[in-house]
Amino acid sequence: MKEIKISEMIKRLRTDKEISQETLADVCGVSMQAVSKWENGLSCPDITFLPLLAEYFDVSIDYLLTGQDSIAKETDADIASAMSGQAFKEDTLYIVQYRNGKLLDKTLWETAQPHNKETIIPIRFDEAFSQLQSGLHVEIWGSADIEIPDIKTPNVTINLSAGANVSCGGDIKGSVSAGASVDCDTIKGNVSAGNSVNCDTVKGDVSAGCSISCSSIAGDASAGTYISCDNINGTVKAGTHITPQSSHL
Repeated sequence: MKEIKISEMIKRLRTDKEISQETLADVCGVSMQAVSKWENGLSCPDITFLPLLAEYFDVSIDYLLTGQDSIAKETDADIASAMSGQAFKEDTLYIVQYRNGKLLDKTLWETAQPHNKETIIPIRFDEAFSQLQSGLHVEIWGSADIEIPDIKTPNVTINLSAGANVSCGGDIKGSVSAGASVDCDTIKGNVSAGNSVNCDTVKGDVSAGCSISCSSIAGDASAGTYISCDNINGTVKAGTHITPQSSHL
């Protein structure tokens, strides 16, 4: 694997964090020209700056120096320690992610600024997923596009929660929560999305930060912009307009 120079790494981390050379210079207590020289390989930061840079960019010193980390050496005890502050449920399957050699816990994802597209991880469950016990919850800490096949087992209830999009290849016999958009056929529970919801049928309530486009919603519907549905049995609330007009306003 090609080793990345510290000059390239500082520039990459600064760009990912969307800060200027001037801001980084203020953090380190140096001139903007010094940071420019670091990034252009004309000079290297003094060794005393490495812990400061690593902490500021939330990476290890190894990653800062080489672009690589010893994730494989992480032990079960290390992972358990990093996750010790989280509240866990026995009926929940947690999918956690690493970035820059560090475990991303739930708190980080809830408080961090929007992430670059490169951090959105595609996750696909195979047919064996349908054999899981009823009532299972799947929670993703971080941004993830989820694709799940049609679950044909009638008594299996799966609830999905993700930081980004949820894309379902089949019916979901539970509720779905997404930080971005939800695009599924039939959802037999409630749906909550930070962006839009595009589904055929929802048996519960639907809430979207942007728009809702569905054929049928059995419960209530609330959207930040518009709602376009053939039939909604509950109350309807939209920021701009509703098509067609519903009598349940």
